[in-house]
Amino acid sequence: MIRKSFISTLAVAGLISIATGNARAITDTDLGLFGTIEIASDDLTSLPQWKRVISSFKELDKQAALCDRDIQKCKSQQMTLWRAKIQELELETANAKVRQVNSFINKWRMTTDEETYKRSDHWAEPLEFIVNGGDSEDFAIMKYISLKELGIPASSMRIVVTNDVLRGKTHTILSVDTGSERYVLDSQNNTILREDLVRYYVPFYSLNETKRWAHVPKQAADLKKAAGVEKND
Repeated sequence: MIRKSFISTLAVAGLISIATGNARAITDTDLGLFGTIEIASDDLTSLPQWKRVISSFKELDKQAALCDRDIQKCKSQQMTLWRAKIQELELETANAKVRQVNSFINKWRMTTDEETYKRSDHWAEPLEFIVNGGDSEDFAIMKYISLKELGIPASSMRIVVTNDVLRGKTHTILSVDTGSERYVLDSQNNTILREDLVRYYVPFYSLNETKRWAHVPKQAADLKKAAGVEKND
């Protein structure tokens, strides 16, 4: 059963007219990532780990600038390799940047938060990832910050926390909209895939530095059923 609070949220999003009891059909233009209905917010207070990571970007910029000016001041060999790759890709096309950043960052060590940080869930700051590697959200964050530095607008990218229905676990990817296509950058695949061809990820929520989005599968928002919630609850 779809809860009243969920229906109210859809009403705010402009998808249902509760006042009249009428519903309009959801069209493809209403749908967001992976064909879901999206509910956006600019309030990031419910994502403290992401806010902490964002606050670390200034220190990353500082360390990157030092490394670029003098290789002897690079904090680690991994930092040196990352800065060299960024410089190598500066004049490439957007599609080449997306492809090469995905495969390059995927060379880092895949590890768990328990192993590295002795806690069940830790979103690594980029400077932590560069040294330690990380899990799926850490790979997505590092790709996000790398592409942002290479001129890909942050507004065209989202870190997406999904349900991986094939493996039965939570998995995070980076979604990048190049204007002509939307691509999935995945720590489990060096090939970038068009999002419309990826059927095994169901998004829970997505985010960038200014917004977050909740995702509702289209099937869960069957508007004919929703119109009868008041009577059936």
